[in-house]
Amino acid sequence: MIDLVLHNRTTLRTFGRAFFSRVAASAEPHLKIPKRHRAEVGITLIGPRAMRKLNRTRRGVDAPTDVLSFPLHMKPISGYTALLLGDLFVCPDIVRVHAKASGRSVRHQMEWTAIHGLLHLAGHDHEKSAAAARRMFSLEQQILNSLDVQS
Repeated sequence: MIDLVLHNRTTLRTFGRAFFSRVAASAEPHLKIPKRHRAEVGITLIGPRAMRKLNRTRRGVDAPTDVLSFPLHMKPISGYTALLLGDLFVCPDIVRVHAKASGRSVRHQMEWTAIHGLLHLAGHDHEKSAAAARRMFSLEQQILNSLDVQS
């Protein structure tokens, strides 16, 4: 089970805790969470200006992006049941731009964005190699397909 802490620092109220919980539940089997632990993830929705600043500060890229992942990479602590995966920062305005450019619905694009970020928290990195990118994109598609089946 994945526990979410959601902070919405935007005026957009379309995507709430239930939406992200459903996406996280579909992604969970692919996140390498030890069986007896639950995971905790923080998700913060921010505007383009805040995302641009965060992207510039953390990655040296002076532009807003759709999602930034900050994994904690902590091993489970003996005696505790929660594993802290890390934090996602998502910019719904940029997600909307990407949805329009790709011809997808905003909802579908937001699902993909959340899945992409969660996989990064679990240690997947499409920028490492072409093989790593293929594996990550394949997992993203599997998770998206499972969400389509549930809908």
